[in-house]
Amino acid sequence: MSRHESIKPEKNSGSRPEMKLALLGGERVVPSGRIIRWPAAQKEHLDALREVVDSGRYHRVNHPIVTGMEQNLATWAGNWKVRAVGSGTAAIHIALDYVKNRGEHVVTAALNWPGAVGPILSSGLRPEFVDVDIDLVGIDQAASVERFGADVSAVLITHLFGNNISVPHARSAARAQGVAVIDDVCQSIGATKAIFNGAHLDSDALALSGNGAKHLGAGELGFILTKDVDLIEHVDRVSLSSSSRNGERIFYPHSKAYNYRPNVFSSAVANKRIYDLDDQLQVRRDNGETLWKMICGLSGLRPLFNPSDDNQSMLNFPVRIEPEALGFRSGPEARNLLVQLLEAEGVPVSVWLTKPVFEYLPNIPDHWRASDFPNTVKILDTMFYVSEIAPPNGPEVMELYAEAFHKVWEALSTVGPKLADIAAGTHRT
Repeated sequence: MSRHESIKPEKNSGSRPEMKLALLGGERVVPSGRIIRWPAAQKEHLDALREVVDSGRYHRVNHPIVTGMEQNLATWAGNWKVRAVGSGTAAIHIALDYVKNRGEHVVTAALNWPGAVGPILSSGLRPEFVDVDIDLVGIDQAASVERFGADVSAVLITHLFGNNISVPHARSAARAQGVAVIDDVCQSIGATKAIFNGAHLDSDALALSGNGAKHLGAGELGFILTKDVDLIEHVDRVSLSSSSRNGERIFYPHSKAYNYRPNVFSSAVANKRIYDLDDQLQVRRDNGETLWKMICGLSGLRPLFNPSDDNQSMLNFPVRIEPEALGFRSGPEARNLLVQLLEAEGVPVSVWLTKPVFEYLPNIPDHWRASDFPNTVKILDTMFYVSEIAPPNGPEVMELYAEAFHKVWEALSTVGPKLADIAAGTHRT
């Protein structure tokens, strides 16, 4: 018997599968407290924080932890110079501020995070949204190239959930037209390495996050990775308004006073995680692939990207459903029901966004319409993700997740869309 078969719920002709659901009073599959939540702090992280406290030096420019962390990350990724800043959003803002004189528009995907797109407005630029490739869940190459022109300063390419967005045609077209390429790899730290046929991304700047939910799991922290020495100097000008990296008190005459300095406590934690980063990424990949092998036979369920890709970063395990294959109409109803049922079983599932990014940002001009981005809407209506696939969670936890998926799908296959009414307490049989 295979592992896939072993986790299927036992069938009992005398019972109703839907009544076994935890949401309806049944026993939950994943016991409370069984999952270790990321960032899964260890003693070494607490020791690192104590080291900062004992030093009595909390400022970014005169603490060796920050520069040491930057060097360690640069060594791990290769190719890039690294500067730590206050957040991934700050990194995007600084990069856009550096290239904004090239044009007034920035091309980016409508499926995006508000914290990535907000800096476009903060830089005095205007976003030009395009749809995503439905299979890539990343910016559509052809659509983005069509928007390139003399009035475009940059293309912002967002890598979601650990997926790698190579889009070589869009990058080469940007280069040909003098459009800067900025990669938001906040959710895909592996994209900083030479994983694209042995080469690094062709990018002017990569923005990386050290937020507690990300791979470095450190708190409020971000990074700019670039080969452009002038951009590195620009980072210092805008993030250190009255001090130099060497500790001297210097007031930059052209400082923009953003004060995007990194947090030294967060830097201490991130520095510890860099040493185990390869192991962490491998566990995430293994867990994602293991989970998918156990649930891949479920009707109407598919991964957002290839779980067997050895180079993806698998921040979470994202999936999307096909409502029609489950007997539902198109739209978010089926996804919302499944999330509700899986949460009750103890599976850490979440819905990321529910509408295109411009609907979250009220200051964006209102000529954008969700209907203009059908792939984005389809993904937003049908996607959810399992969030806790990082170490120390391992195959045993993935088996519990899979058992819960099978339990929910068995009930759904028996009752169909009526399960939504039963779960809502509005339908009785």
